[in-house]
Amino acid sequence: MPEEMEKSDRSSMAADRLDLLVFGATGLTGKHAIPFIHEIASSRSLTWGIAGRSAKKMRELLQQKETELGRDLSRIPVIVADITNEESLLAMAKKSKVLLNCCGPFRSLGRPVVEACIKAGTHQVDVNGEPQYMEKLQLEKHEDTERKGVYILSACGLDSIPCELAILHLQKEFDGVLNSVVTYFEEEQEGKRLPGCAANYTTWASSITASSNWGELNNLRKKLFRTKMPDLQPKLRKRILPFRNDLVDGWMVPMPGPDHSVIERTQRYFYETKGKRPIQVECFYAEKSLWNVLVLAVLFLLFCILCRFEFGRRMLLNYPEIFSYGTFVKDEVPTQEKLDNTVFRLTLCGEGWTNAGGRIDRNTQYKEPCNGRIVSQVSGRNPWYGATALCVVAAGVIVATESNKMPSRGGVYTPGVAFADTSMRQLLDQNGLTFEILCKKAI
Repeated sequence: MPEEMEKSDRSSMAADRLDLLVFGATGLTGKHAIPFIHEIASSRSLTWGIAGRSAKKMRELLQQKETELGRDLSRIPVIVADITNEESLLAMAKKSKVLLNCCGPFRSLGRPVVEACIKAGTHQVDVNGEPQYMEKLQLEKHEDTERKGVYILSACGLDSIPCELAILHLQKEFDGVLNSVVTYFEEEQEGKRLPGCAANYTTWASSITASSNWGELNNLRKKLFRTKMPDLQPKLRKRILPFRNDLVDGWMVPMPGPDHSVIERTQRYFYETKGKRPIQVECFYAEKSLWNVLVLAVLFLLFCILCRFEFGRRMLLNYPEIFSYGTFVKDEVPTQEKLDNTVFRLTLCGEGWTNAGGRIDRNTQYKEPCNGRIVSQVSGRNPWYGATALCVVAAGVIVATESNKMPSRGGVYTPGVAFADTSMRQLLDQNGLTFEILCKKAI
């Protein structure tokens, strides 16, 4: 009886809430999210609003977007909330069914928002790309969110939705058992190379925070992952030194960022709960110039060393243009023209066994080498903000409309786990993030 009353109370509260609410709307990702949320939410009769610290800035933003889109946004709700004020965060969370959190760095700013959402019974999706934060959240909050029936989903931006969904797409399209997937990310500017930074300073600050606490991961994972994963063969080769291949033009180097850790968590979930054989994954970044590869390698090594010390972190924060090779500049954001002229491609090469006979379980080993290959590609424009904004909006829409196709009744999950059985990939494909199979062949 009490449980039925609680469900009734939640339904009553939900009826008065917005379907979707963008928190951090005046930030770079939040600004890019407004056209997508207006278009997608309107087509599905979903209500939406924006939230942040300054009502004045948010109204000015809506007026600007109204002019750009040629749509009336005067009735879009504006909710004031401050990340340093718990009461305002809780009040904000109670006004929405799904909160789209675009406020980072998440290690310092994400936790209060999540706790407010859990208390309010509100789902949260975010654009966080910090492995320590995500895995600690899963360790400490998964049971609470399950009990509350709340979904907390991180890495719902360019990190790591395209990679997660593309791997699921490969697995679905491959006629057999997929053993491994190697991903190659490349980006380039169309036309004349434009001056200025390529990404927002907040992203740089987040990477410093994540890297300075990288040592926490080993102990954290010992507590979080109690089941040992199988040592499946053939083992995917780990590559550290730059190399070339016949799929992508340029020099391949290990891809920084959370994709690998997020994918591993997804594969672990399918292994432990669905009895599926895990897919081995390695992620690489394509750089056209070998000289750039060498410079970036030196800067990356220096970055890792400086992140270990307080004075080093201050240097990184104060002089980002030096240590990021001009990608980030303090107190400067990339121009819209530069963002719009940047295109990206994520190429994935999967290998496995076609027409694999017999019973396949999560520990099945194969004596023969892989005999089949499948290659796919995800492509789009304005990767770090436009594509990220589309991904987080689509994630919020799917949570709002297809939660019956998601696992359990709530929890802290990766995008691959949360959206495996939904129409998420199709929604992205319809809105400018293209998924396609390039080839299938024997090897």
